[in-house]
Amino acid sequence: MEELLTLQKYASLYRLSTHTVIKKTMSGELQTVVKEENGKEVTYILNPETQKKTLGTSENEEDLNEECEINYKKEYEDLNKHYLILKTKYEKLLKSQS
Repeated sequence: MEELLTLQKYASLYRLSTHTVIKKTMSGELQTVVKEENGKEVTYILNPETQKKTLGTSENEEDLNEECEINYKKEYEDLNKHYLILKTKYEKLLKSQS
């Protein structure tokens, strides 16, 4: 869910002047939403941190989908092969130390 912040709250949150925040909204650096409340139009800024979090969750879902496509039998065989190689190296090392 997107978090909406007023210009003043955004300015205080990021320690900027209200004038700077207005300039950023006018130049398009910040995404804004205009809503009507009590007969007045109020400009809200979409909090970029919450947008990053929502993007991060969609990337996690893609990663989970990719994990479902893994050939587990092949991966197991590769890991087992690596394990056996390490095991033989370890046994040779123990024999050489004795």
